[in-house]
Amino acid sequence: MQPTLNLISNMIPRIVLLISLLSSSLIIGVNSLLVKHHNTAIPSLCRRNLSPMTTSSSKSTTELSAKSSAETQFITNKMCPYAQKAWIALESSGIAFDIREVSLYGPGGKPDWFWKLNPRGTVPIVTMNGENNVYADSELILDAVGDISEGILTRTADLSDKEKTQVSRWRDIMSKQLAPVGKSAVLGGPYLCGERMTLADCAAFPFLWRIDQDYGIEGDGEEKLRDWLNVCLETDAIKRTVVRSWWWWW
Repeated sequence: MQPTLNLISNMIPRIVLLISLLSSSLIIGVNSLLVKHHNTAIPSLCRRNLSPMTTSSSKSTTELSAKSSAETQFITNKMCPYAQKAWIALESSGIAFDIREVSLYGPGGKPDWFWKLNPRGTVPIVTMNGENNVYADSELILDAVGDISEGILTRTADLSDKEKTQVSRWRDIMSKQLAPVGKSAVLGGPYLCGERMTLADCAAFPFLWRIDQDYGIEGDGEEKLRDWLNVCLETDAIKRTVVRSWWWWW
């Protein structure tokens, strides 16, 4: 019941068309925001998840104080798919973490502390051991979390060589906007690389879920991908990262 790289590759012409139709309006919208709010500042929203739809694990569901109580902080904007894949990894890792949400556009601008952590001004960012270890890229965050996971997310070191290869392929295909890579890999499911959840699921879900939300993944030949999405939506760690408002930001 598991989707394969070959299935994703077959869907790519359809997906590329959809993305191309979105791109002009998205670029216009983002550019308008940048022009409108250039050199303005926005206060950060520093809180943990408290709403019913986005509540984190018990280790990260109390009000965030001025000084974080957890050694790991997740700086994010919940509408961003790149941030969501890091969020899924953290939720499924069993690691205690605090969420600090920042607004990327609007009056007030990004706070100074945010720019110090990531001069590029993008989310997500994860800091560990205070600010001794700063990861300002979603792929780097996946690598770091995969090395220390204590939850349902399989630690990278515990994967076989074959599984590591398959995880790398899935992450690669997603990071390159679903470009077809490698050979078709057919495993036993229900997750992308077999019976266990891996970083491949973290990397793939935010983007394929968005495609499903706007256009539906229900066509002939897409049954396995539909089954995988359903499994993800029944996985608590992933379910906690699904929010009502989101953007594409491909």
